Amino acid sequence: MENKFQCLRCGYQMEYLKEYRFDSQDNNRGLFSALFDIEENLTFNVYVCPKCRHTEFFYTGVREGFDEWNDI
Repeated sequence: MENKFQCLRCGYQMEYLKEYRFDSQDNNRGLFSALFDIEENLTFNVYVCPKCRHTEFFYTGVREGFDEWNDI
């Protein structure tokens, strides 16, 4: 995965680390979503600077639906 992100601290080129999903825990999900535990996950790409270890999270979108076991 090629990127052009530079570290905000030292200016070195950042490297892609992983995708991170954060559960939004929306209290107003509705009855169907609450019964079947359908979650809305905010997804971010995580980049880290190999020189100074500064980390940045870049928002990539929302993922909805059931989590599959192979995603964990």
